[in-house]
Amino acid sequence: MTPYEILLSIAVPRPNGSEACERTAAFIADRMVELTPGVTVQEFFLRPYMPAMVGLFMLVAAVACVLLVLRRRPWIALLIALLIPAVYLLEFEVNVPVVSRIAGRTGTNIIADFLPSGPIEEYITFSAHYDSKTELLDHQQRKPVHNFAPVAMVCLIVASVLGIVAGARERRSFRGRHPRLSASRSSRSRLYSPRARHSGADARAVIRARRIAVLLGIVGVAGLFMLTFVFAGGLFMPIEKQSPGARDDGSAVALLLSMADKLARGSAASGGPALEHTAVRLVFFGGEEVNMQGSTAYASSEIAKAGGFNKGIVVNCELLGGDEPYAYWESSGTFLSKFPSSEKAIELYQSALSSLGLAPAVAAGSIFDDSGPMLAAGFQAVTVGNSDPERPDSYHNAGDGVGNVRPERLNEFERVLFAMASALDGRGR
Repeated sequence: MTPYEILLSIAVPRPNGSEACERTAAFIADRMVELTPGVTVQEFFLRPYMPAMVGLFMLVAAVACVLLVLRRRPWIALLIALLIPAVYLLEFEVNVPVVSRIAGRTGTNIIADFLPSGPIEEYITFSAHYDSKTELLDHQQRKPVHNFAPVAMVCLIVASVLGIVAGARERRSFRGRHPRLSASRSSRSRLYSPRARHSGADARAVIRARRIAVLLGIVGVAGLFMLTFVFAGGLFMPIEKQSPGARDDGSAVALLLSMADKLARGSAASGGPALEHTAVRLVFFGGEEVNMQGSTAYASSEIAKAGGFNKGIVVNCELLGGDEPYAYWESSGTFLSKFPSSEKAIELYQSALSSLGLAPAVAAGSIFDDSGPMLAAGFQAVTVGNSDPERPDSYHNAGDGVGNVRPERLNEFERVLFAMASALDGRGR
């Protein structure tokens, strides 16, 4: 089967935690077992609803923070306001489950090794993710929401601090005018009572601080409401409006499955290279659309080091088969930690394009994908695909269908990837 024919059979909505996603993983695993004995199915703890659950937690915490400021419990509000970014960083930056542990299940990565006829001297890994995702806003539309989220968190912290400052000023003013008033329970009740009388200047300052605190709190809640809307909105889309994930990342999965068939036959007549000294690994990741959980589990495991593949190049495939030029992403990683792509991997990619008479790949900036955890773990990785950085396409919606994939471009990309493996193999001879 051609890559496009394979794509037609898997281009259905495959969100993490769904039966369709599990069927896709089983289909890939069964196909790999038919083609090579070197198959490993890696299980990992998958949190399929992680973004939605984190978003909901932050929204509830934000509302609680504002209510506590209004009820003059600013210290508790501050603790909650500080907890929001802490949970966000732990979940998204460190990939530590805090609130997303609920509703966890087993996820799988499928790893298939194809060994050469002679002694191994070079290693190359090609990877893609088989899960899909649907969101109410596309990549470009949700950028302002993501960018505003840190501002919203800061607003909640400042609102809590202003509540503390206002309370302190209120207490000083009250005690200055009632020096003999004891710190009894009744006096404290009177102190915090909204009916307490203050001097005109103090009263205006306290009222102004509280109003600003409430306003900032509302801004914080609004920002985190929008973030939760972005994180969780796609879960409520009807199946006919969910993303089939054709280019993100079904086309890459289909291409790797096609490559596996040719690697198993191991001859030029099959359309693939007859490799003598280069071992090829194909990795199909789960959990990419929920913060790269599959690739994070793989990069930190002994499986990634098995057979020496950690010493070779890793080529992660995204958004293949479109009309856009060949591209590579210069870095990958999270909001705070981006890692530069491997110069060696980029050079091999550009050399393969040149050997086939194709135009050089364009630099497409940074990406948040499976090459990030690999680069963080020290792998020589790069993400490649078809992309125009000047005119980014829209994904994570129903428009990402097979109609956006050109079969001839997918076949051409297969030749590029095989040319990379052949170039490595030539070095080993």
